[in-house]
Amino acid sequence: MRGLPRALASWEWNLQDLAVSELSRPANTASLQSSAFIFSAILADAHPLVVPMMIDQIGLAMESTAVPQMMEIAAGEHEMLRDQFVRIKAIEALGRMRATESSELLRSICEKREGLTHVEPAGLRAAAEDALAMIENRPTSARVRAAFESATQSSANFVVPRRYTRVPLESPLRAQIEQGAAGLARVKSISLGGAYLESLKKSTVGDAIKLEVRAGLKKIQFTAVVRNIGPDGNGIEFVHMKDEDREKLRKLVQRHLQF
Repeated sequence: MRGLPRALASWEWNLQDLAVSELSRPANTASLQSSAFIFSAILADAHPLVVPMMIDQIGLAMESTAVPQMMEIAAGEHEMLRDQFVRIKAIEALGRMRATESSELLRSICEKREGLTHVEPAGLRAAAEDALAMIENRPTSARVRAAFESATQSSANFVVPRRYTRVPLESPLRAQIEQGAAGLARVKSISLGGAYLESLKKSTVGDAIKLEVRAGLKKIQFTAVVRNIGPDGNGIEFVHMKDEDREKLRKLVQRHLQF
Protein backbone atom coordinates (compact mmCIF):
# COMPACT_ATOMS: atom_id res chain seq x y z
CA MET A 1 0.00 0.00 0.00
CA ARG A 2 2.88 2.36 0.74
CA GLY A 3 4.06 2.26 -2.87
CA LEU A 4 0.67 3.03 -4.38
CA PRO A 5 0.91 6.85 -4.36
CA ARG A 6 4.19 6.75 -6.29
CA ALA A 7 3.13 4.11 -8.82
CA LEU A 8 -0.56 4.70 -9.53
CA ALA A 9 -0.28 7.45 -12.13
CA SER A 10 2.00 5.33 -14.34
CA TRP A 11 -0.32 2.30 -14.41
CA GLU A 12 -2.90 1.44 -17.07
CA TRP A 13 -6.50 1.76 -15.90
CA ASN A 14 -7.07 -1.99 -15.51
CA LEU A 15 -4.05 -2.33 -13.20
CA GLN A 16 -5.26 0.65 -11.19
CA ASP A 17 -8.69 -0.97 -11.01
CA LEU A 18 -7.21 -4.24 -9.76
CA ALA A 19 -5.16 -2.51 -7.07
CA VAL A 20 -8.04 -0.35 -5.84
CA SER A 21 -10.39 -3.37 -5.87
CA GLU A 22 -8.00 -5.31 -3.65
CA LEU A 23 -7.65 -2.42 -1.22
CA SER A 24 -11.44 -1.98 -1.16
CA ARG A 25 -11.99 -5.29 0.65
CA PRO A 26 -9.87 -4.85 3.77
CA ALA A 27 -9.88 -7.32 6.62
CA ASN A 28 -10.64 -4.76 9.31
CA THR A 29 -11.79 -1.21 9.99
CA ALA A 30 -8.26 0.13 10.46
CA SER A 31 -7.13 -1.00 7.01
CA LEU A 32 -10.37 0.32 5.48
CA GLN A 33 -9.59 3.75 6.89
CA SER A 34 -5.96 3.57 5.80
CA SER A 35 -6.99 2.76 2.24
CA ALA A 36 -9.54 5.59 2.21
CA PHE A 37 -6.95 8.08 3.47
CA ILE A 38 -4.52 7.06 0.72
CA PHE A 39 -7.27 7.18 -1.92
CA SER A 40 -8.10 10.76 -0.94
CA ALA A 41 -4.48 11.74 -1.50
CA ILE A 42 -4.18 10.23 -5.00
CA LEU A 43 -7.63 10.77 -6.53
CA ALA A 44 -6.30 13.22 -9.11
CA ASP A 45 -3.77 10.62 -10.35
CA ALA A 46 -6.35 7.87 -10.85
CA HIS A 47 -8.04 6.90 -14.11
CA PRO A 48 -11.57 8.36 -14.47
CA LEU A 49 -13.11 4.86 -14.38
CA VAL A 50 -11.35 4.08 -11.08
CA VAL A 51 -12.11 7.34 -9.25
CA PRO A 52 -15.79 6.49 -8.45
CA MET A 53 -14.83 3.34 -6.53
CA MET A 54 -12.21 5.28 -4.57
CA ILE A 55 -14.73 7.96 -3.61
CA ASP A 56 -17.21 5.28 -2.51
CA GLN A 57 -14.57 3.87 -0.17
CA ILE A 58 -13.81 7.31 1.25
CA GLY A 59 -17.48 7.72 2.11
CA LEU A 60 -17.88 4.23 3.57
CA ALA A 61 -14.78 4.65 5.74
CA MET A 62 -16.09 7.99 7.06
CA GLU A 63 -12.74 9.56 6.11
CA SER A 64 -13.53 13.00 7.52
CA THR A 65 -10.22 14.52 6.41
CA ALA A 66 -11.50 14.18 2.83
CA VAL A 67 -14.65 16.27 3.41
CA PRO A 68 -13.14 19.51 1.99
CA GLN A 69 -11.97 17.63 -1.11
CA MET A 70 -15.38 15.96 -1.55
CA MET A 71 -17.04 19.38 -1.26
CA GLU A 72 -14.71 20.80 -3.90
CA ILE A 73 -15.52 17.93 -6.27
CA ALA A 74 -19.26 18.11 -5.51
CA ALA A 75 -19.28 21.82 -6.30
CA GLY A 76 -17.60 21.22 -9.67
CA GLU A 77 -14.61 23.29 -8.60
CA HIS A 78 -11.89 20.63 -8.58
CA GLU A 79 -9.18 21.30 -11.13
CA MET A 80 -9.45 17.84 -12.71
CA LEU A 81 -12.37 15.88 -11.25
CA ARG A 82 -15.37 17.64 -12.82
CA ASP A 83 -17.24 14.79 -14.48
CA GLN A 84 -20.89 14.76 -13.36
CA PHE A 85 -20.82 11.11 -12.33
CA VAL A 86 -17.78 11.77 -10.13
CA ARG A 87 -19.54 14.81 -8.65
CA ILE A 88 -22.55 12.62 -7.80
CA LYS A 89 -20.23 10.14 -6.08
CA ALA A 90 -18.68 12.95 -4.03
CA ILE A 91 -22.14 14.19 -3.04
CA GLU A 92 -23.09 10.67 -1.94
CA ALA A 93 -19.87 10.41 0.07
CA LEU A 94 -20.77 13.61 1.93
CA GLY A 95 -24.15 12.08 2.74
CA ARG A 96 -22.62 8.80 3.92
CA MET A 97 -20.24 10.74 6.19
CA ARG A 98 -23.09 12.94 7.52
CA ALA A 99 -20.89 15.94 6.70
CA THR A 100 -22.95 18.76 8.20
CA GLU A 101 -20.48 21.37 6.93
CA SER A 102 -21.57 20.51 3.37
CA SER A 103 -25.26 21.28 3.93
CA GLU A 104 -25.14 24.81 2.52
CA LEU A 105 -23.33 23.60 -0.61
CA LEU A 106 -25.81 20.78 -1.12
CA ARG A 107 -28.75 23.15 -0.76
CA SER A 108 -27.16 25.43 -3.35
CA ILE A 109 -26.83 22.50 -5.78
CA CYS A 110 -30.52 21.71 -5.25
CA GLU A 111 -31.86 25.23 -5.50
CA LYS A 112 -29.57 27.47 -7.57
CA ARG A 113 -31.25 28.85 -10.68
CA GLU A 114 -30.57 31.11 -13.60
CA GLY A 115 -33.94 32.66 -14.22
CA LEU A 116 -36.45 29.81 -14.24
CA THR A 117 -33.87 27.14 -15.04
CA HIS A 118 -31.92 25.07 -12.51
CA VAL A 119 -28.17 25.51 -12.83
CA GLU A 120 -27.38 21.88 -12.03
CA PRO A 121 -28.86 18.87 -13.89
CA ALA A 122 -31.53 16.64 -12.35
CA GLY A 123 -29.22 13.78 -11.36
CA LEU A 124 -26.93 16.05 -9.34
CA ARG A 125 -29.87 17.77 -7.68
CA ALA A 126 -31.45 14.44 -6.72
CA ALA A 127 -28.16 13.20 -5.24
CA ALA A 128 -27.82 16.43 -3.22
CA GLU A 129 -31.40 16.11 -1.94
CA ASP A 130 -30.71 12.53 -0.83
CA ALA A 131 -27.44 13.52 0.88
CA LEU A 132 -29.21 16.35 2.72
CA ALA A 133 -31.93 13.95 3.83
CA MET A 134 -29.29 11.69 5.39
CA ILE A 135 -27.32 14.55 6.98
CA GLU A 136 -30.43 16.20 8.45
CA ASN A 137 -32.18 12.90 9.24
CA ARG A 138 -35.30 13.98 7.38
CA PRO A 139 -38.32 11.64 7.18
CA THR A 140 -37.33 10.88 3.57
CA SER A 141 -33.94 9.59 4.75
CA ALA A 142 -35.40 6.11 5.34
CA ARG A 143 -35.86 5.75 1.59
CA VAL A 144 -32.30 6.92 0.95
CA ARG A 145 -30.79 4.66 3.61
CA ALA A 146 -32.64 1.71 2.10
CA ALA A 147 -30.67 2.23 -1.12
CA PHE A 148 -27.31 2.60 0.65
CA GLU A 149 -26.91 1.15 4.09
CA SER A 150 -28.13 -2.45 4.03
CA ALA A 151 -25.62 -3.30 1.29
CA THR A 152 -22.84 -3.99 3.80
CA GLN A 153 -24.85 -6.78 5.42
CA SER A 154 -24.58 -9.03 2.37
CA SER A 155 -21.32 -7.99 0.72
CA ALA A 156 -18.62 -9.85 2.61
CA ASN A 157 -18.20 -12.62 0.03
CA PHE A 158 -17.76 -10.35 -3.00
CA VAL A 159 -14.44 -9.34 -4.57
CA VAL A 160 -15.51 -5.70 -4.27
CA PRO A 161 -18.01 -5.31 -1.41
CA ARG A 162 -21.35 -3.87 -2.44
CA ARG A 163 -21.86 -0.23 -1.62
CA TYR A 164 -25.56 -0.06 -2.50
CA THR A 165 -28.54 -2.30 -1.85
CA ARG A 166 -29.17 -4.73 -4.72
CA VAL A 167 -32.89 -5.11 -5.50
CA PRO A 168 -34.27 -8.22 -7.26
CA LEU A 169 -36.45 -7.70 -10.32
CA GLU A 170 -39.55 -9.87 -10.66
CA SER A 171 -39.43 -9.31 -14.43
CA PRO A 172 -35.80 -9.17 -15.62
CA LEU A 173 -34.92 -6.23 -17.85
CA ARG A 174 -33.58 -6.69 -21.36
CA ALA A 175 -30.04 -5.48 -21.94
CA GLN A 176 -27.58 -5.17 -24.77
CA ILE A 177 -23.86 -5.55 -24.15
CA GLU A 178 -22.19 -3.29 -26.70
CA GLN A 179 -18.53 -3.81 -25.88
CA GLY A 180 -16.44 -6.70 -24.63
CA ALA A 181 -18.46 -9.94 -24.76
CA ALA A 182 -21.14 -8.31 -26.94
CA GLY A 183 -24.61 -9.81 -27.02
CA LEU A 184 -27.98 -9.89 -25.29
CA ALA A 185 -28.42 -10.19 -21.53
CA ARG A 186 -31.09 -9.99 -18.84
CA VAL A 187 -30.78 -7.89 -15.69
CA LYS A 188 -31.97 -10.00 -12.75
CA SER A 189 -31.12 -7.55 -9.97
CA ILE A 190 -29.87 -3.98 -9.89
CA SER A 191 -28.66 -1.22 -7.57
CA LEU A 192 -27.28 2.29 -7.84
CA GLY A 193 -23.84 0.72 -8.06
CA GLY A 194 -24.20 -2.38 -10.23
CA ALA A 195 -26.29 -5.30 -11.44
CA TYR A 196 -26.35 -9.02 -12.05
CA LEU A 197 -26.51 -9.93 -15.74
CA GLU A 198 -27.81 -13.27 -16.95
CA SER A 199 -25.97 -13.98 -20.20
CA LEU A 200 -24.66 -16.86 -22.30
CA LYS A 201 -21.61 -14.80 -23.19
CA LYS A 202 -18.50 -15.57 -21.19
CA SER A 203 -16.69 -12.73 -19.46
CA THR A 204 -13.65 -12.41 -17.23
CA VAL A 205 -13.36 -10.58 -13.94
CA GLY A 206 -12.00 -7.11 -14.74
CA ASP A 207 -13.53 -6.88 -18.24
CA ALA A 208 -14.93 -3.46 -19.12
CA ILE A 209 -18.26 -3.42 -20.96
CA LYS A 210 -20.70 -0.90 -22.40
CA LEU A 211 -24.27 -1.76 -21.48
CA GLU A 212 -27.71 -0.52 -22.50
CA VAL A 213 -30.64 -1.57 -20.29
CA ARG A 214 -34.25 -1.18 -21.39
CA ALA A 215 -36.70 -0.26 -18.62
CA GLY A 216 -40.09 0.15 -20.25
CA LEU A 217 -39.70 2.78 -22.94
CA LYS A 218 -36.52 4.13 -21.37
CA LYS A 219 -32.95 3.18 -22.21
CA ILE A 220 -30.22 3.47 -19.58
CA GLN A 221 -26.59 3.34 -20.70
CA PHE A 222 -23.61 2.48 -18.50
CA THR A 223 -19.95 1.68 -18.57
CA ALA A 224 -19.33 -1.24 -16.21
CA VAL A 225 -16.64 -3.63 -15.00
CA VAL A 226 -17.22 -7.36 -14.40
CA ARG A 227 -16.61 -8.06 -10.70
CA ASN A 228 -17.65 -11.70 -10.26
CA ILE A 229 -18.68 -14.69 -12.36
CA GLY A 230 -21.76 -16.74 -11.50
CA PRO A 231 -23.17 -19.98 -12.92
CA ASP A 232 -25.50 -18.14 -15.29
CA GLY A 233 -24.04 -14.67 -15.61
CA ASN A 234 -21.90 -11.91 -14.16
CA GLY A 235 -21.99 -9.36 -11.36
CA ILE A 236 -20.98 -5.94 -12.67
CA GLU A 237 -20.14 -2.57 -11.14
CA PHE A 238 -21.13 0.68 -12.85
CA VAL A 239 -18.07 2.90 -13.27
CA HIS A 240 -19.52 5.65 -15.44
CA MET A 241 -22.81 6.98 -16.78
CA LYS A 242 -24.29 10.28 -17.85
CA ASP A 243 -26.29 12.40 -15.42
CA GLU A 244 -29.60 11.62 -17.13
CA ASP A 245 -28.88 7.88 -17.04
CA ARG A 246 -28.05 8.05 -13.34
CA GLU A 247 -31.38 9.75 -12.67
CA LYS A 248 -33.26 7.07 -14.64
CA LEU A 249 -31.42 4.41 -12.63
CA ARG A 250 -32.23 6.12 -9.32
CA LYS A 251 -35.94 6.18 -10.15
CA LEU A 252 -35.85 2.53 -11.25
CA VAL A 253 -34.19 1.41 -8.01
CA GLN A 254 -36.56 3.50 -5.90
CA ARG A 255 -39.57 1.80 -7.47
CA HIS A 256 -38.33 -1.62 -6.41
CA LEU A 257 -36.93 -0.84 -2.96
CA GLN A 258 -38.59 -2.15 0.18
CA PHE A 259 -38.08 -0.16 3.40
